[in-house]
Amino acid sequence: MKTTQHKLLNIRSAVLMCGMLLTMLAAGTTPVLDPALEIDDLSAKCIACHSKENIAVKQIEAWGISAHAANEVGCYECHSAKKADFDAFTCEGSDILVAKHPTPKDCAECHDKEVAEFNNSKHAHQFWLLANADRATFENPLSTRNGCEQCHQIGNLWPDGSVGECDACHPKHSFDIAVARQPETCGECHIGPDHPHIEIYNESKHGNIFKAKSKDWDMGFSSKDNAPIPIEAPVCTTCHMDGNESQPMTHNVSARLAWESQAPWSFRTVWDEKNLGDWQQKRDNMEAICQSCHAPGFYQMYLLTADLVNLQYNEMRRFFVYWTKKLTKNGLINQIQADDKMMSNPVLNGWDEEPEVLMYKAWHHEGRRFRHGAEMMGADYTQWHGVWEIQQDMVELLTWAAEHGDAEAEEWVTSNSPAKFTPYALYDVPGNSWGIGAMTNTTPYVYKAYDDYWERVKLNVQAAYEKGLLSKDQWDLWLDRFENRDYYLGTQFTNNKAVQKTWNFYKDRKAVDGKAMKEQVINFKLPGQPYFEENK
Repeated sequence: MKTTQHKLLNIRSAVLMCGMLLTMLAAGTTPVLDPALEIDDLSAKCIACHSKENIAVKQIEAWGISAHAANEVGCYECHSAKKADFDAFTCEGSDILVAKHPTPKDCAECHDKEVAEFNNSKHAHQFWLLANADRATFENPLSTRNGCEQCHQIGNLWPDGSVGECDACHPKHSFDIAVARQPETCGECHIGPDHPHIEIYNESKHGNIFKAKSKDWDMGFSSKDNAPIPIEAPVCTTCHMDGNESQPMTHNVSARLAWESQAPWSFRTVWDEKNLGDWQQKRDNMEAICQSCHAPGFYQMYLLTADLVNLQYNEMRRFFVYWTKKLTKNGLINQIQADDKMMSNPVLNGWDEEPEVLMYKAWHHEGRRFRHGAEMMGADYTQWHGVWEIQQDMVELLTWAAEHGDAEAEEWVTSNSPAKFTPYALYDVPGNSWGIGAMTNTTPYVYKAYDDYWERVKLNVQAAYEKGLLSKDQWDLWLDRFENRDYYLGTQFTNNKAVQKTWNFYKDRKAVDGKAMKEQVINFKLPGQPYFEENK
């Protein structure tokens, strides 16, 4: 504690109460504080002056109901400063030297464990400063002030050498755990076209339950003591930070992440392996949280499918790398050059020509949504906002290349084979986590067209396992699915009498719908002549 040398005064004392009363009369307002709170004399001066001048009074009230206030941590414990500090200043009308920006270094005096965990997380990692070509090249600097920088302040590098912004999650000055735990708090930054995690969460069953029932939950619970998770459905912190019976609470949001799935390529995490363990240990940490609510058969299959989505994305990414490299080498793509450096690297990013734009979006926008939707139970983001749009990017890139004279692209465009839409190696797994679909897997073109489809896929999955990208347990799970694929795909039930009866029932209904549509719309012609045709 910074100011244990200061005398603690009770707000109930006559002196302070008189000061607060004078403040009330002078400014017409006063903070609403618990009279039993005890604070040091310097903090009392801060409160009296701020109240008198009506400056940030609501922040004083927020502090007054905080755990800090209840534990006798006042203003000056966090805002004390030395003359040489980068943010030291003296308030007008005061002789108190104050720190304008309390940093994680200050927080660490009491919360050293939390700060150390945060420092070892990807939240503290300055990736946006180390690799920010899009921000440095494409956007004008002013636009990033309340854009990129507002969110990435969570990884700010301060002049005192500390990293982070604790109140990015814990609001000034209440530092309320319940607020920090709200999905919308994470959603301040994890939102939008490139990382729509709050939208994905809201779309998921987890988010649906939260929306329906969270009003009855105590979101301010502590998860430090290996206690069971006390809420019915997870929020963001449940999976990434909170503890349960076997997992400790952590401020290291990287401790349970098995993929780097925001990067241009998906790769297994190697972040701080010395302390966190390898990706399989991190996956075990996450599965231990999943197990609080789900049976192993469900979450293991779900996570295997999500892992295969990450691997599938890599093969789609490989397509874009091939084409942008080829088009650059052939002179169809030009690169921006500044200070003797190529500022528009077609392997990573680029914005001045269409193939580069498409490649960037297929990673930074659609590719992230494809992967993150699969990881977080956001079906729409996996499908329509994810893989579908990546495929559209692919078609547009090849069409552009053909229009600019690339013979290989011209051959692709003129082909009438459905296989042209999968110009990359495939991963797959028989079935899903949800159940057995008796007629679900009878239509995919590649299933019908290639007798060796599953054998090809097996070679790819086996190669990923042997590369260390899948665990032994995952490989065994996949093999079980492969060897019993007629069951898991539901194809062994296709000719079942009960299935056929139900299928034919809805098939007949569809025929009735089709007939109605034909009669009401397709064969219905209005007698009035179109207006545009009169001008021809």
